[in-house]
Amino acid sequence: MKVLYNQIQALVPGLKAGPKEVGEALTLAGFMMDECTEISYDGHADHLIGLEVRQNRADCLSVIGVAREVAAWYGLRVEEPVVHELLKNNRKLDIKIEATQYVKRVSAIRIEGVTNGESPSWLKEFVTHYGFNSINVLVDLSNYVMVLTGYASHLIDAKKVAGQIRWSLNKDFDTMTTLMGTDVHLDKKGDELIICDEGNIIALAGIVGGKSAEIDMYTDDMIVEVAVYDRSIIRRNSRSLNVVTEASHRLEKELDPNGALAAFKLLISEIQKYAGGKISSELFDYYPKKYISPTIEFNFDLPSTVAGIEISQEQSLKIFDSLNFKVQRSGIGALVTPPTYRQDLWLPEDLVEEVIRMVGYDKIPTNEIPSAQIVQDITPPNIVVAEKMRDILCANGYDEVLSWPLTKSKDNAEANYYDWKVISTQNSVNDVYPDLRQSMSAGLLIQFNEYDKKNVEYIKIFEIGKVFGEKGGEYMEYEALGGMISNKKNSLFECKNIVEILLRSLGSENVLYTDAVSKPVLANPHSCWDIITHEVCVGIMYKLASQETSLHLYTFEINITQITALLENVKNNPVVEITQKLICLDANILLETGESILKYIHGLEKKIDKNKLWSLSVTDVYPIGEKVRYTVRAVYKELSDQEAKKIHIGVFNLS
Repeated sequence: MKVLYNQIQALVPGLKAGPKEVGEALTLAGFMMDECTEISYDGHADHLIGLEVRQNRADCLSVIGVAREVAAWYGLRVEEPVVHELLKNNRKLDIKIEATQYVKRVSAIRIEGVTNGESPSWLKEFVTHYGFNSINVLVDLSNYVMVLTGYASHLIDAKKVAGQIRWSLNKDFDTMTTLMGTDVHLDKKGDELIICDEGNIIALAGIVGGKSAEIDMYTDDMIVEVAVYDRSIIRRNSRSLNVVTEASHRLEKELDPNGALAAFKLLISEIQKYAGGKISSELFDYYPKKYISPTIEFNFDLPSTVAGIEISQEQSLKIFDSLNFKVQRSGIGALVTPPTYRQDLWLPEDLVEEVIRMVGYDKIPTNEIPSAQIVQDITPPNIVVAEKMRDILCANGYDEVLSWPLTKSKDNAEANYYDWKVISTQNSVNDVYPDLRQSMSAGLLIQFNEYDKKNVEYIKIFEIGKVFGEKGGEYMEYEALGGMISNKKNSLFECKNIVEILLRSLGSENVLYTDAVSKPVLANPHSCWDIITHEVCVGIMYKLASQETSLHLYTFEINITQITALLENVKNNPVVEITQKLICLDANILLETGESILKYIHGLEKKIDKNKLWSLSVTDVYPIGEKVRYTVRAVYKELSDQEAKKIHIGVFNLS
């Protein structure tokens, strides 16, 4: 961005600092000066100051924006150009905004009776200093106002327009010839934002005008428009079409739509001043959603903490006032509302940066470390739990795999064990995989089959991801962990062992296994268990039904979302001092079908002194007629063999 020093002086009355000093001040405020060249402008000595505007500061890609920064630094005020109200006509402009998702604001008006011609010498000099070729007074005034305010405009020869003017996404045009005579090839896929009439492209919106309705020396009737767009489409179109202009450079940043009308009125007044003309239409002003600046909570202690130097409340308040921020005191802090042209400010940290840069980065000591506060941990708890599970599994020799969340309908039907319906996607990228997965097992089984084809015998794999379903008209998703183990021996013990390592490491004291209430089709119905902790089912473990392999294949799945919620209030104290060996004893009990094993286990826990019990778990379930035999394993601590057996016999009524 280049700025004439005398223009800054004109906008900031009372400025005493010279051009070099102003450039150095702007550098300290975050805008690096890369040139300060002595020139002659409008018959007087002047300086052209070149600045690097690296931030998302669309407001500082203008002379007025830079003048605001200078005024704030020196504690002065900006006197912006006076803008007069427009003397409008009642004739309507035939304009339609079709691409409403990308157009934030459009202001337009028609002027008849203008006299185009050569620009006055001061204007020619001005546009030349800013890197433009002088074309004619109308085009030069458009560039002049853009440099002054930061808002690009477009001038359209009204007599060359055929019918309605529309802002739309291109689906009809293959090419457009720009004002410079270059042909731009378009793709007609609805990705390019254009301004067009019934037969031609008038402009690539926010980037460059077209030849079809260009201003020439014979133009006496024209439409003037100033617009602000969603910056993403301007940047995308500019890069994809390889057309970069001063207009696109500004409009691909967050430009304030509230300031567009003032820039528009200034341009109209300048046109009427130097080219005459009379307004012959109403003001078309499309602005469906007014931008309102956020109100940000600010702590006055933060600037001092971050900078490592003392910055008082009074200093912060003075800086906010100089930057035109509205401040409302609130307790130990304040509620701060930036002006709408500062669309780069959203967070308390943004305000801290504003205070520190206006105090001066050169004031921060280079030989001291700021005593910054510890940043609040905003990581969701389920992410922490998932990462811990991942670390445990990797440490135990498991390989992580990744699969699509989309799956075949058949795979969902075989693997699902939740009480919910399948969610099918619309316009799926692959018709073979139309459904969101309801279980992690389907993806793991596909990976297992790939390993099995390569004769890999010992397989330990896992995957962490989301599972999805619909129940009662509500869409649901859970973070889940799925694991699969296979070898030529029985893998049940290893599967059960890793589940208990995972849950106990997270803080679950008791892990139980009961006959699964809902058994997936994939499972062997006689080897399928619900995983219970804290009296809640948090997953499932089962042996897969006969597969085309000689390996024993077991899988487990844990609902990470559910286990995270259960363990939020659990204090995990993994370090326990044990002075004697743990004594492990089993007992078989017979319960009626439907009788709760959990209630039985809880009854046992009440009978045994907590200081002597390490754990209680169900290691085997076997149906016998109308009853079920459970093998319960009790692990005792701080007891001799004889003491443990005595308690065990008494608790389980063993003879």
